[in-house]
Amino acid sequence: FIDKFEVTNKRYREFVNAGGYRDRKYWKHEFIHDGKKVSWDEAVKTFVDQTGQPGPSTWLAGDYPEGQADYPVSGVCWHEAAAFAEFAGKTLPTGDHWGLARGENTTLIQWPQLGGYAVFAPFDNFRGKGPLPVGSLDGPSSYGVFDMAGNVREWCSNEAPGGRLLRGGAWDDNTYMAWTLSQASAMDRSANNGFRCALYPDSGAIPPAA
Repeated sequence: FIDKFEVTNKRYREFVNAGGYRDRKYWKHEFIHDGKKVSWDEAVKTFVDQTGQPGPSTWLAGDYPEGQADYPVSGVCWHEAAAFAEFAGKTLPTGDHWGLARGENTTLIQWPQLGGYAVFAPFDNFRGKGPLPVGSLDGPSSYGVFDMAGNVREWCSNEAPGGRLLRGGAWDDNTYMAWTLSQASAMDRSANNGFRCALYPDSGAIPPAA
């Protein structure tokens, strides 16, 4: 029920072209910036690319860089990720469910004697040069999910003291970020922030602890 790959530029462009940045029905959450509430109109005006067009901060003239259709979308804040998830009929995963999909409870990862995280080291993207096309590193988790170590940090649904939860680390992070929780303001549009979606057939069954 979690996406096999991170949301790509090509997929995110569908949301942009469909008028996602102009349709309030996708934006379900309150905007807080520097401790103050911000209106939807004010917030969306800041969600623009390098030429002032609606879209990720890493885009130019309303489109992603040439040749990067299958790269993970990046430069989106938590609200943009959550709005896309609404558009797609899904949601952002909780941090716990993200971790389960990565295989945190599997023997292979838990036991250093069997290799632990080192088993997946050749298949992560902590190379410091930039993201790679989704799925291009052939190292799926125990449950068939790709790119959960490096590439882009992934927004999760959880609130955190500093804003919202991020998991997985990005291409320019230290390798320990593969399993370390991180957080950022929900308005943070850093170039290494991306996401994947999840589908909860019965969202009411999600334990509050998750």
